[in-house]
Amino acid sequence: MIPKIGIASNHLLHPTERFKTNYVDYIQKAYVDGVRQSGGLPLVFPLGYSAEAKSYLELVDALLLAGGQDVSPALYGTEPIKALGETDLARDKFEIALVKEAIRQQKPILGICRGQQLVNVALGGTLFQDLSSQKQISTVHNQFPTDFDIQTHYITTNQQSWISNLFGQRLFVNSFHHQAVNKLGSGLSVVARSDDNIIEALESNDGNIFTVQFHPECLFKAHSEFSQIFAYLIQKAVAARKN
Repeated sequence: MIPKIGIASNHLLHPTERFKTNYVDYIQKAYVDGVRQSGGLPLVFPLGYSAEAKSYLELVDALLLAGGQDVSPALYGTEPIKALGETDLARDKFEIALVKEAIRQQKPILGICRGQQLVNVALGGTLFQDLSSQKQISTVHNQFPTDFDIQTHYITTNQQSWISNLFGQRLFVNSFHHQAVNKLGSGLSVVARSDDNIIEALESNDGNIFTVQFHPECLFKAHSEFSQIFAYLIQKAVAARKN
C-alpha cells in the first residue's frame, strides 16, 4: 500500500475579493508535490478541532507540518512583542494536538519552517519572536523577495544525525523566516545550525520527529537533492506502519 502522509492545512485569515464571505483552508501545492514525487499519498487535513486529531492520525502513516504564520507566544508563556507577525491560535492549537497524537500513535513527523517551530512549542520549548530584534544575527534569514528556489546561506549539520546522513556536514539552503527555535522542547536535539548559530534542524531522541527551518518543498524541483527529505519521510512512514 502507498504510505499516506497527512498534511495539516493553513487557514486564509483575510479573505480575498473572490472569497469575501468564505474562509479557505489550503496548502501550497509544493508540499503535495514533494510527497507525491517520493511515492507517498498526500492527504490534506482541513483546519479542525483538537478532538479530531486522533481520528485524523488514524488515517495516515506520518504527519507533515508546513510553513505559515507566526506561532502565538501565548502558547509558550510570553507576551507578544511589536515585531510579532500574524498569528492563528486556532491553527496553533490544532497542530499541537496533531503533534501530540502522532507521538502517541508513534507516527513520524516532518516539520518545515513554522512546522519546526510548532513542534518545539508543542513539546514545551520557546521561540524567538523576531530574530532581528531579539538575537544578534549576521545572516539574512528572510530572503524575500528573492525567489523561493534560490539558495542563500549555509548550515552545518551534526554528524550521525538524520540530516547529516542525507546531505553531509554542509548544506546550502533557502530561508524565509523571522522566528526561530530558542529554548528546546522536551526530547529534541539540535542537529543543524546556521553560521550565525540559529537552529536550522531538529531531531527527537527516538528519531521519529525530524524538522528543518528552510523550505525543501521549494527547492527540490530545481535542486533534486532536497527530494531526499521527502523520501526520508516516506521511508519512516513505511517503517512505522510495519511496526
